[in-house]
Amino acid sequence: MARNLIYSHTIADFRGIIASPGAILLDGHEIIAAGSPQEIGSIPDANIQRIEGLVIPPFANIHTHLDLSGVGIKPPAQSFVTWVEETVTPIRTESSVQEVQTATKLGIDLALAGGTAMVGDIASTEDVADLVEKSILGGVSFVEVFGLGDRQALAIEKINVLSNRLGISPHAPYSCGLDVYRAAFESGRPVATHLAEMQEELEATKNGSGDLVEFATRLGVRNDTATCWNKHPIDGLMEILGERSMIAVHVNYMEDRHVELLANSQVTVAYCPRASAYFGHTNHRYQEMLASGIAVALGTDSLICLDTPDRISLLDELRYLFKEGCTDPSTLLTMATVNGARALGEDTTLLTLERGRIAGLLAIDSASENAFELAMVSTTPPRWIVPLTP
Repeated sequence: MARNLIYSHTIADFRGIIASPGAILLDGHEIIAAGSPQEIGSIPDANIQRIEGLVIPPFANIHTHLDLSGVGIKPPAQSFVTWVEETVTPIRTESSVQEVQTATKLGIDLALAGGTAMVGDIASTEDVADLVEKSILGGVSFVEVFGLGDRQALAIEKINVLSNRLGISPHAPYSCGLDVYRAAFESGRPVATHLAEMQEELEATKNGSGDLVEFATRLGVRNDTATCWNKHPIDGLMEILGERSMIAVHVNYMEDRHVELLANSQVTVAYCPRASAYFGHTNHRYQEMLASGIAVALGTDSLICLDTPDRISLLDELRYLFKEGCTDPSTLLTMATVNGARALGEDTTLLTLERGRIAGLLAIDSASENAFELAMVSTTPPRWIVPLTP
């Protein structure tokens, strides 16, 4: 079987720009070599493909809500609680099973259109999780659970009977009690949770008051039996996490002392830049986290809060961060590929240009030698030049 030789303006992965111009020699989904054309040399029997632009590995989107894709993009509301009640709650309470399945399948298609190889998807039901888990996408489907006070028992029961193929997502500290988190951690399954997402969350866990407490009560996951954590939500979870791993989604609001605490843990922070901007959160400390040894990966959150109706893609998160001043290719691609794959328990080498098997390859078109920078400032979608393989 003939091998394939790809030439492009630039090739890059988590190590940064590997070569510009670049070349990749493949045998199916196996990289034989990647480097400059001179390093690869002449390959007489190879099929040659020339790419005008940047070639990179596909992405690991560590935080998505694919089953919320059916309504498309919606403007932000006056507050987070209003947004949930007006936008998300109707989807959760009024959609038929068929509508939820259709939305999930659309989300899968949009993720693939965005160059996604792996996801950390938060599924509203086990049926949704099964759809994502059985798709070509790698990663983990996390089934979401809720419960505070005496409502925790139902959440724990759900955790205990959940298929071992699936992960668990206690929704957030303002909607789940510590016993739910303990059960999730002790189950041995992958765990992801929204954490320190909003200032109101700190009020809820420290003082047991505020809009989110009232919201959780209206949602039916909290009543008078719920006890206040009396501490920052990061402190509460880190005290019971131990040596286990966890994906902490957002972490928009942490205190200085939490940097070392997270750095000494097995926590991966899932940062969703466009979603944070959508909800008005600023000055995320992801660069400080990375410098301190905290693993940070990227997510998109749901299509509702994005600005690309034709795709759900980490490429657009990279472009957002590049515009905000993060211009180092290695930093950007590390968060978008290997850090996410590692947190999802996947083989990180599948999302590199290192020798060996790969999940696929993406191209971002650019008629310039300055391919990486132009890819970061353009609106061109990624395209598969080596298709995704399970």
